[in-house]
Amino acid sequence: MTTNALLVDPAARAVLSDDQIRARAVHLLATILERDPETVQQAHSLRADLGMDSLSALEFLSSLSHEFDIDLEVEETYGLTTLNEVVALVTQRVRGSL
Repeated sequence: MTTNALLVDPAARAVLSDDQIRARAVHLLATILERDPETVQQAHSLRADLGMDSLSALEFLSSLSHEFDIDLEVEETYGLTTLNEVVALVTQRVRGSL
């Protein structure tokens, strides 16, 4: 069973710590932006500091939705400017979708 398959099960999502959610989000973002995960800081501006554009933002949103088996709408992420804000939304959605 793959890691992603575990996340489809609500019980498996429930055992993810906030740090695990954050680490997965950092890994996804670093992969999309072709950066070393160590250079991705939670307080960085997604656009100004990390160079995220609209295409990479959509890819990140899609990857998060798939990774955590949650629904994220583009409209609800417009105002999010840092990785911290994105992780907070994902964590809330993971916890709320139990």
